[in-house]
Amino acid sequence: MLTLVLGRALLSGDKMSSREAVLQFDLHSKFVSTKEYASGLVETINDLAPHLSVAERKDLCFNKLGLKSDNVSEKTYIQSAVEATVCAHFARFFPERFVYEEKVNPPKDVDCSFRVGEFKYNIEVKCADFSKKHAVDDSDGFKIGSLGRLDDYDDLVGNLEDLFSSDGHVLSRQRHMDNNLKDFLISAHEKFASATPDYELNILVVGCDDAMDMQKWYSYLYGAKGLFTVESYSDTSAYDRVDLVLLTNLYHRHKDPATKDKLDGHWRLSEAFCILCENPKSLKPNATFLEFSKTVRHHNNELHAHTVEGDAPDFILKGLAIPSYVATQLQAKGVYYFQPYESEPDNE
Repeated sequence: MLTLVLGRALLSGDKMSSREAVLQFDLHSKFVSTKEYASGLVETINDLAPHLSVAERKDLCFNKLGLKSDNVSEKTYIQSAVEATVCAHFARFFPERFVYEEKVNPPKDVDCSFRVGEFKYNIEVKCADFSKKHAVDDSDGFKIGSLGRLDDYDDLVGNLEDLFSSDGHVLSRQRHMDNNLKDFLISAHEKFASATPDYELNILVVGCDDAMDMQKWYSYLYGAKGLFTVESYSDTSAYDRVDLVLLTNLYHRHKDPATKDKLDGHWRLSEAFCILCENPKSLKPNATFLEFSKTVRHHNNELHAHTVEGDAPDFILKGLAIPSYVATQLQAKGVYYFQPYESEPDNE
């Protein structure tokens, strides 16, 4: 059990109920499992504290994160932790022009907004529940999945399932979660204003799992019938207010932190693995996107330059770009954005 002291920064304006509002309580959360992780939590909340009322601090700590009574599910905790990590990043670097839960499309609010010079960025954060995915990944037998939507996928998998079962083996379908992303896009769309100027960008941040999972979420946008393609399986007008999707592995970093001994800075977006995914239908000028790209450490340029080695067809190699880059250009050099699998060699 740890005692946390949160929110020493002075509040101002209508956020101020006293000159200094401090939350002090004993930590009871099975999800905060190491002292280093708890230290990052304190730093994150203290970065946000100057921008939150006392009621909002209590809501974040006690209702969303369940730090005092351990009264939330893992799904709720991780969603809230990812939200807090993202918001704290922008509050830390742009404190003078940061707004927590701004109502950009009243009565709905986004998780945060901030300004850089003449530019404004509205941020909505989502994180899927990966428990069913982990159940499949951890099960015995062979696994099969796809990148994007394939017309003959169900027939192909059905035939393979019959073939595997006839040999006494089990073939499991990996979770396809593009409908989750579609729901996130539509939900974010409804929180953003119907019209925004060229210098304002609407951004959906999505918390993802491991490197291969991030490849799949990227394919949900740009793969076969992807949500950001002209052949999208869904009506793109339902989420065309979303200018940019930021994929980040913050779910991976907040899930079971005690088992992620290779990772540092679980609570820092700057230590996470990020990819920027522009909506091709967005009409915002390049300068607005470029300025935002400077506010987040991302790997778009490196991924674009990375070549996947192998004799497989090009479309297959491209479908391995992210895990290949992570393994050969990062982990092979001792750089860990992801916890390596137990079977992966330790290069240290």
